[in-house]
Amino acid sequence: MFFVALVASVMGLKAQNCEALVLPYFNGDASAMAEYPQEKIDWLCAFARAAFYESDTVPTGAEMCSLSEVKSKVDGRHLTDGLAVELTTLSFYAFNFSEIQQRYNNPDVIICFRTPDSKHPYLVMRSENEMHVLANNAHN
Repeated sequence: MFFVALVASVMGLKAQNCEALVLPYFNGDASAMAEYPQEKIDWLCAFARAAFYESDTVPTGAEMCSLSEVKSKVDGRHLTDGLAVELTTLSFYAFNFSEIQQRYNNPDVIICFRTPDSKHPYLVMRSENEMHVLANNAHN
């Protein structure tokens, strides 16, 4: 069952927009991104794609957080709880998601956000460890 979910996750990753997901890693500097080695860009993209999924249920053991805790690295604005999530453009690098993960001091923590205005009521941020595994598998 886990293998099927893993394959489905990786297949879903291919549909997401790499430029929108990775450009925030470079603080919006397209020329810096263009000069970066493509292999590393591909891995950053795979990592960003692996960061999230939407769910109808809260995963067992997940920590619940409010979307209003998430803030933009560019302007410091917080997301609203009414955000309709769009996974193809929601960049892990554009917001303080890594800071939220680090609060738990546990690379296996799964974090869940309520998203009542989205197709599914929860946005799930995978654990750091799972994000790395999925990115490495998608990149190889």
